[in-house]
Amino acid sequence: MDRKEALKELDAHLSVCKTCPKRNDKKWANPSYNRLQKHCNTKCATGKKLLRIADVLADDVRARRKQKGVSA
Repeated sequence: MDRKEALKELDAHLSVCKTCPKRNDKKWANPSYNRLQKHCNTKCATGKKLLRIADVLADDVRARRKQKGVSA
């Protein structure tokens, strides 16, 4: 999968996340608990797909950050 395809897939999955009922719940949105992220990474099918796509893009992102001089 090349970068453009991966980004298109990422956008499609993120549109599902924008309508997620857990996203707007204050209890889940509390940043100190990181509950929403844990739920997305373990229980949500869309979250798992997003992680797979992020793994594909990880090397590319690391290379771009290194090129710009940002610690990766």
